[in-house]
Amino acid sequence: MSRTFRRGKLRYFALCCVVGSLLGGALSASAPPAWWRQGRPRRILGSRAEAELLSQLAVLLMPDQPIAEAFRDFPCQKGSDWGTNKLCPDLALHGVLEATDAALFIEYDGYFRHMSPSGLARDMRKTSALLKLAPAGSVVVRIAHEKREWKDKSSQIVVDCWYPEHPPSLVKALKQAATSLLRCCSAQLLPKTASRLEGFAAERLDLEARVFAKDAELIGMFNCSSNLQVQEFLQRALLVTSEQAEKLIERYPQMLRRRVDDHVTPTVKWIKGLGLSQSQVAKVIATFPRVLGYSIEANLKPTVDWIKGLGLSQSQVAKVIATFPHVLGYSIAANLKPTVDWIEGLGLSQSQVAKVIATFPQVLAYSIAANLKPTVEWIDGLGLSQSQVAKVIATYPQVLGYSIEANLKPTVEWIKGLGLSQSQVAKVIATYPQVLGLSIEANLKPTVEWIKGLGLSQSQVAKVIATYPQVLSYSIAANLKPTVEWIDGLGLSQSQVAKVIATSPRVLGYSIEANLKPTVEWIDGLGLSQSQVAKVIATYPQVLGLSIEANLKPTVEWIKGLGLSQSQVAKVIATFPNVLGYSIAANLKPTVEWIKGLGLSQSQVAKVIATYPQVLSYSIAANLKPTVDWIEGLGLSQSQVAKVIATFPQVLGCSIEANLKVKHCLLRRYFPGENAAIFLLARTPRLWSYSQTRLQHRLDVLKSQGQLSKLAGAMAMSLDAFNRRFPKPGSRKGLAGGSK
Repeated sequence: MSRTFRRGKLRYFALCCVVGSLLGGALSASAPPAWWRQGRPRRILGSRAEAELLSQLAVLLMPDQPIAEAFRDFPCQKGSDWGTNKLCPDLALHGVLEATDAALFIEYDGYFRHMSPSGLARDMRKTSALLKLAPAGSVVVRIAHEKREWKDKSSQIVVDCWYPEHPPSLVKALKQAATSLLRCCSAQLLPKTASRLEGFAAERLDLEARVFAKDAELIGMFNCSSNLQVQEFLQRALLVTSEQAEKLIERYPQMLRRRVDDHVTPTVKWIKGLGLSQSQVAKVIATFPRVLGYSIEANLKPTVDWIKGLGLSQSQVAKVIATFPHVLGYSIAANLKPTVDWIEGLGLSQSQVAKVIATFPQVLAYSIAANLKPTVEWIDGLGLSQSQVAKVIATYPQVLGYSIEANLKPTVEWIKGLGLSQSQVAKVIATYPQVLGLSIEANLKPTVEWIKGLGLSQSQVAKVIATYPQVLSYSIAANLKPTVEWIDGLGLSQSQVAKVIATSPRVLGYSIEANLKPTVEWIDGLGLSQSQVAKVIATYPQVLGLSIEANLKPTVEWIKGLGLSQSQVAKVIATFPNVLGYSIAANLKPTVEWIKGLGLSQSQVAKVIATYPQVLSYSIAANLKPTVDWIEGLGLSQSQVAKVIATFPQVLGCSIEANLKVKHCLLRRYFPGENAAIFLLARTPRLWSYSQTRLQHRLDVLKSQGQLSKLAGAMAMSLDAFNRRFPKPGSRKGLAGGSK
């Protein structure tokens, strides 16, 4: 059973490079051209197939030159199209083309990677680099086993596969190459070269070339024992299969040039010693097998020490290597240090820089000029401050890897299209830069549509995103829907649920089992009914985000400590749940002490809080003090002011200009005696709570009947009761009065 070529042990079909043998007649008797002389013979060839094919071509095309001379490496200018300063054509020939000093480069593309998009792209770059290296009129010929669709300046030849050490199949491929070469390059070939191609009918291969191919030193195929030794080591050390070990050798055949005991084993042991698990070491080698070729003392250790010196812990260093082992191949002076210095120059602290590297080490691979700087400038252009930009990078360094045109710009435009202002968009990015990594179609759009479907208006949706952009990252099925259904199950109406989300979208980020359920059960345990609990959530959904131990429990205990009963505490929470969000030290305690300082007893203070807990939300300087000063300014004594507050604490929530002054002036018209209106308000401060229409109507009726002294009782009556008790002359029914 015949065997086919493999690179390592992977099966490959050796491409027939007959072309060269066919071209052999076009030898130049003159001295080699300058471009040729700049090259140096290559000691190691790429594969056995390449050696077999191209050695035959070397003999046919340049019989007066040693075969090894046709396998050459050339110095070249490193640039954007070719990333190294060395160019290695598979075969370089001169004296076979019409153009003066022109080169014929033959590339063997039989390996399967030449068919992949990345392989095609690299081949096209190499074609361009080769044509730049040689004089005008030079030709690049690429030989493969399948036709490839691309556009570059090379000529393609397709030949059959051949078997190793099987002359008949190799001769067949050579004949196919000769015919194809003559057809596609006839205008460029010297007449004698073309003549040789036309007359090529060899049935036997050149013996010298066969010996050269058999003895050639190959990348990845040094000898069977070396191959087997490395493969067995990889299987044993990395716990991989033989096939996986073969793939590793195939990806980095240079490891076969390193002795297992002297090089490979110490390197693997050293990597594992960084704190990586067995599987992580295997992944490092699989991802970046080139690491096995680096010196521990000269390359690996200095790089790791430098990374650790940034402030990363040992476990973080291990994670960096496991996540992005390519970092071990970068130059500290030329790559790593400039990148880190640039990131730090954005305004990040040393610890933030360390976190960036630990979180997203791939950033070290990006070009400052081509990637990092343009991205940061674009983010800055959204309206973020320098400190916000620094925070974005520190929080979500992955943003530096996104394309501005393909990712960042479309996402920002889409968010803005929801109705957010430019400043709101900037705030969204500054608050939650991770949104820039979400897919519009797969994440953002479905989530926004679902939120809108709860009954929120477009402006409310925009406010939700502006307030809590993190919601865009939540799963509808796993997070959002279960949370909303749970809230709905508390007894809230659909409109109340919508209001909860619009008012406090952060609730969508809370865990039902860890946050929502325990909080609601705790509130219920205070003595509130189910409907009261639902009202609390509908009125003040922010309560669901408060800690029971750190916020809720201490606040309730403090309120109870004022002298309120358990039922009164429950009523306070049911009436004004916002109190649970206030700081005891900064809000509640100062307000209560100020009220008590008016002259109220402890029991009166407790009654004020139980009756009107909203008073705890008022500013002493902006609300409470001005109101009390105004009441006191009417001429009431300190004790009378205290009685007013104790009797009707709601007065503290009334507007001086729109309520207190207006009612006082109205009463003075009906009670003209000196201080009569004032004494009336001191005895019955609840008069301030009635609407001006209701108050004036009943004052008019009572005055007409000479019963103004009964004003306090009359104001408390319902409209029907008032009309029956004080009917207008000639009418059984009183005039309609205003409500409170």
